Amino acid sequence: MRKKTAVLPLAALTAVALGLTGCSTGGSDNGGDSSTLTISGWSGDETMDALIAQFEKDNPGVTVKHTGLPWPEILTQINTEIVSGTASDVVVVFPGNGNPITAHTLAKGNYLEDLSAQNWTENFNDANQAVMGADDKVLMGSNNFTIIPATYNTQALEALGATAPTTWSEVLDLCDTAQKKGKVAYALAGLAGGTYNYLAYALTSTLVNGATPDFPEQQAAGDATFSDSEWATAFDKYLEMMDAGCFTPDALGTSLEIAQGAVAKGDAVGIVTVSNQISDIEGLAPEGTTFETAPLPATDDASETVLPVGLGSGYGVNAKGKNVELAKKFMEFYMSQEGLDVALKAGSIFPSVPVEGFTPIPALEGVTEQAQSEKTAAFPDQTWPSASTTQVFQDQLQMLLGGQTTVPDALAAMDAAYKG
Repeated sequence: MRKKTAVLPLAALTAVALGLTGCSTGGSDNGGDSSTLTISGWSGDETMDALIAQFEKDNPGVTVKHTGLPWPEILTQINTEIVSGTASDVVVVFPGNGNPITAHTLAKGNYLEDLSAQNWTENFNDANQAVMGADDKVLMGSNNFTIIPATYNTQALEALGATAPTTWSEVLDLCDTAQKKGKVAYALAGLAGGTYNYLAYALTSTLVNGATPDFPEQQAAGDATFSDSEWATAFDKYLEMMDAGCFTPDALGTSLEIAQGAVAKGDAVGIVTVSNQISDIEGLAPEGTTFETAPLPATDDASETVLPVGLGSGYGVNAKGKNVELAKKFMEFYMSQEGLDVALKAGSIFPSVPVEGFTPIPALEGVTEQAQSEKTAAFPDQTWPSASTTQVFQDQLQMLLGGQTTVPDALAAMDAAYKG
C-alpha cells in the first residue's frame, strides 16, 4: 500500500476546481522583458507545445520561448543553469529527492519560488505537498501521476498465444515462450537514461513496500537497510530474469530508443517503463498495433502485486528568473482545470488531480483501477536523502546485471550512499 510520505491515491485527492488568479504579467523582478517567458522542459513534448499555444492565446502579447532538453542531460543542464543564475523562468522539477533537480535538492539553495499561495495547491494534501517542496513551502507543481506498469504489444502477445502475466511463474513462462519463438519477453535499455531501474522499482513495490509499507520510515530512522530487506530478493529475481533470457540481448548496450522500437515492432513482447513513454512507443509502431498494461508481478500470489505510482515530474519557478511574475501566472495555468484539459487532449498523462470525465488512454486501462487504489507504492528514490543514492543505485544495478558485482556488495554500496 502507499506509504505515508508519498502521494496518495487519486481517489483520496479533493475535487476542488482549479482556477487562474489575477497575477500581473507586467513588472519583471530581474530586468527582463515582461512579455517574454522562458521555459526549460522536455524535448519533443507535444503536451507542453499545446500548453504554450493556449497560454499565448489567453495572454495576447506574451511570447513563450521553450527549450527542449533530452533525458538524462536535462538533469545536469538545468541544475547547472539554475545554480549559476542563468536558467529559464520556468524549469522542470522532480518531486522529493533522487536527482539534482528535485524539489528537496533545489530547496536547499532557495532556488525556487514559493507557490504555496496559488489556488491549485489546495488540491494536494500534506503528504503530496511534502514531496513538492520543503519547510511547508510548495516549490513545484505536477499535473500527472507516473505509473510503472509492464506494457505489452497486444499483437505480439497474441502471436505467442499468451496473456499478460499475473504471477511470477507466468513471467518466467512468457520469457521461455518468447525465446522459443525468436522473441524476447521484455525489452531492456541498460544504458544511462534507459529503463533498467524501472523494473527494479516494479519488483520492490511488491517485495519491499507490499510486505513492509513503512520501510521508507524505518530506513530513515536507521531501523532498516537495503541489505537487510527484501531489496535482496528483488535483485535476485532481476538476475533470475536475466538468466532466463527475458531481456534484450546486450541489454547494457541498448538505448531507450532501441528498446522502445523493439516493443513497437513486436520484436519484444513487452517493456517495464514509465507510463509517459507509452505514447512514444505507440508513435513508433506500425498502424493497427495496440498496447496493453498490467502490473508486473513479483510473487505467485497475484493479490500481493503492488503497482508503482509516483507524482511525475513537473515545473517550478526559478527564483532568479527574469520574469518571475509571468512564470507564476504560467504555473497557475499549467495546474488549472483549463491547463489540465489542454494537457489531456495533447498527451497521455494520468492526471494528478481529479478531472471530470477523464478517460485514460486505452493502453492504461489495465492499471487504471489499481493506480487509484491503496495497492500502490511511490518510487523509492523520492524519499532517498540525496541524488547520490540514486546514482549509486543505478551504477550498482548496471554492474550487477553485467556480472561485475554481487547482490550483497551492491546493496552495501547503496547503504553507504544512503547514510552519506
